[in-house]
Amino acid sequence: MSGPLIAAILLAQAATPAPPLAADARQAARDKAAEIAVVQVQHVGVPRGVRGRCYVVAKVYRAEPGVKLAVGRTLRLYVPCAAPGASGSDVEHGVDQAALKRSSYGRAFFDARLKLIAYDLFDLN
Repeated sequence: MSGPLIAAILLAQAATPAPPLAADARQAARDKAAEIAVVQVQHVGVPRGVRGRCYVVAKVYRAEPGVKLAVGRTLRLYVPCAAPGASGSDVEHGVDQAALKRSSYGRAFFDARLKLIAYDLFDLN
């Protein structure tokens, strides 16, 4: 391979953007949410393994800006979750199972079809 060709390849690699970090991907999901709701958690069921989807039953406490989600509506959500110390990215494994079980409130981010795209623990105080 010639020197100019190697230089061109290296320059192209340097110009390629790095893959987004897990936190950036989660923020991107939040930014594109069509509906956002603060929910009051009523029940959390955790998967048998160290990671999976936690089953969350919650009532809409506040809709932000939400026009489809009425206050008081009961939601059944499958929130990506993982046991403390589970390996992998936050995007893949989501919320800490133990923290989710202890939480009283959460903030759910939905697309226009009300599909959950992100979930954060939330403290009203």
